[in-house]
Amino acid sequence: MFIVGFKHRMCHIGTIKEDGSYVAKKKKTIITGKMIEIKGPLARHKIVKRVVNAFITTEYRKKGKGVVFRYPVEHLPNSQLLYIVRPGHKKNFDFKVDVAVNCGFEKGSHEEIALDLRKKKIKNPRKFKKLWEAIAEVYHCKENDVDVVLEKCGRLKKPFKSGVKPELLLKVIK
Repeated sequence: MFIVGFKHRMCHIGTIKEDGSYVAKKKKTIITGKMIEIKGPLARHKIVKRVVNAFITTEYRKKGKGVVFRYPVEHLPNSQLLYIVRPGHKKNFDFKVDVAVNCGFEKGSHEEIALDLRKKKIKNPRKFKKLWEAIAEVYHCKENDVDVVLEKCGRLKKPFKSGVKPELLLKVIK
């Protein structure tokens, strides 16, 4: 069973204008759960069960209007964390992946990922093939530790000349 702790933080979601002024949109409470780590070969249904149990444990009796839940799921190369955030776009157990802007993605959207992959394929088809094999291994849950997958594909440790680093791509896709 997952024991999930949390921290509460109030923040205002808004926009910083060009003149430096801040326009608040909504007041939200952000609750950060404990790290959800998925390593090694683990069947997809077991991964889903582990993640959903973390959601239930943390969110039990804390839901409400203006409440956002964040769960760290991966360590990034720049000492930051990759988070999944709830609620997502849909209801139930949907979530969004929260990527820091300075990691190379603006929003981390599906379209951004697809565009980055297309550019990589055009620039270096041989290296892209290795990247695609790594993506398939993570996607099909053969190995859920991105660092282990990257070790198997030694040439991916060196980033492509453009776009997002393979490590970040794999962690976001995972």
